[in-house]
Amino acid sequence: MHDDLTKSAILYGTDKFGYHDYTPNYYKMFAHLRDKPIKVLEIGVGGYADDDRGGQSLEVWRDFFPNAEITGIDIQKKTMDLGPRVKILQGSQVDPEFLEELVQKRGPFDIIVDDGSHRNEHIVESYELLFPTLVCGGIYVAEDVQTSFHPRFGGSLEMTSPNSVGYFGELQRKLATVSKDPLIAEVAAMERFHNMIALHKKTQGGKPHDVFASNRFDELRNKTPSVSFVGGAVNLPFKTEEPKASDWGEECDSADLVVATVEKDTPSVTDIEKLFNAVNDGGIMVLRSDDPAKDFAPDGDLMNYAQQRFTMVDHVEILVHYPSAEIDALAAQIYSVERFADAILLYKSPNTYPSNFAFDAKNPLAKAAITHMGEILKDAKSEGGLVQYADIRTRHESREAAAETIAQLTSIGATSRLYYQMAGALAQREKRPEDAAQIFETALEKFNNDPQFTVMLAGVYGTLRRMEDAEALLREAYEVNPRARNVIASLSRVLANKGALDEAITLAEKSITLFPQPHRPARWVILADLHKRQGNVEAAKTAVASALALAPKDETALALQAALDA
Repeated sequence: MHDDLTKSAILYGTDKFGYHDYTPNYYKMFAHLRDKPIKVLEIGVGGYADDDRGGQSLEVWRDFFPNAEITGIDIQKKTMDLGPRVKILQGSQVDPEFLEELVQKRGPFDIIVDDGSHRNEHIVESYELLFPTLVCGGIYVAEDVQTSFHPRFGGSLEMTSPNSVGYFGELQRKLATVSKDPLIAEVAAMERFHNMIALHKKTQGGKPHDVFASNRFDELRNKTPSVSFVGGAVNLPFKTEEPKASDWGEECDSADLVVATVEKDTPSVTDIEKLFNAVNDGGIMVLRSDDPAKDFAPDGDLMNYAQQRFTMVDHVEILVHYPSAEIDALAAQIYSVERFADAILLYKSPNTYPSNFAFDAKNPLAKAAITHMGEILKDAKSEGGLVQYADIRTRHESREAAAETIAQLTSIGATSRLYYQMAGALAQREKRPEDAAQIFETALEKFNNDPQFTVMLAGVYGTLRRMEDAEALLREAYEVNPRARNVIASLSRVLANKGALDEAITLAEKSITLFPQPHRPARWVILADLHKRQGNVEAAKTAVASALALAPKDETALALQAALDA
């Protein structure tokens, strides 16, 4: 079903497949470089602040490019050893001095993949710093550009700077212009997929890409496609059925490939979309020009339409954060948009893969991907891919759905954080508290005083009525990390159950004031209940009011308010 790059991604557990659908696109982009002695840079190693987590995609690149030198950078310290061809350095993706030294010592790079902070301004700044250093013919990829529409990452529906999709959309407008800016002049072609933008640098001598060299034509080359020409024929690099010709505005017969030459008057959006509707699924429409400087003028109607198409590739992401946004009928049919100096290529295939911000395991494309993951991982002996697969099924189906995979992880001696979390939670769900306690105790031996495992184990001790053990465990973790809010809140609950209300209230207040988070009214409700139990009604009412100010319809807070007013 999938290429071996995707299979490797599944086995190692990178989210480049599963939560995303990146690796099939990467395979098409990178296959021609596979056996060459190239240099690859990936921004972002993964694993967040834990120095022993992440690196899955670096392992994928290491194995896919057997003669390559792989470099990963991350703002956090990373200590994993991924072999002699992989080096991980600590530094910021927007630190000019660090990046300059990086390129001098480890580059120049043939491939750069930005899977870093995902902040819009960082995506743009990293591109501006690093693209000029890319080797001729190299490829630069910005991943996870769905954050262009995510307010938390500086995104919005305004396609203005520093919005990354807006930035690259403006850049693609200018590919037909004469420019001294290397960020424009050295770009041979751009590819736009769901959540991804790839920029191909011109080869030695500045030769631009030929649209018919796009890997999107690979499938057509292996058959004899039906072709329609509009506005003039073009020599194609593969055999076709007897081509058909028509003029702009005429009905076009269904075809695997429609090549439309823009000349004289700019075609209307209606004409363009009429032609695209005639393209068969899996087919391609090419809008080309013999005079792109005129026909593809940056401020012209055709480039306005190109930018719309460029943006709408992420229509799924737009609707996650802006449900009332206007999405046109073609958005779900255009899988990718490719921009060349003299052409625009639209690839027709379903573009409905779900957002990782609102992942839907029942989506047909996602469901097929998850099924394929299960097939590849059936006999897996390493935990990376199994952990991700179990996590997807746990989060989006049920804990029971992941039980068999968790048992497989147990049988191979898995030791990752996520394994312990899922295995312990499943044991609790199946009412096996002794097993859950053993799992979390083992986790704490490996991850000493880890706040999450401490709280999980304390909860199991409570179920087993081992309250003294729970209190001792939480006090030890609190002493080591007095800013661990989940430990503070859990200890407060244990003390409240013990009747030590004064200390419980002090800790509950600390859990609120330590790191204020307005979207967590539940902490105010807990504090209010503690004050109520202590008999301090006014303090309880004040805490409830704070909760309702954040969440006016919170049922627990409203019920507590009613009880206090009674």
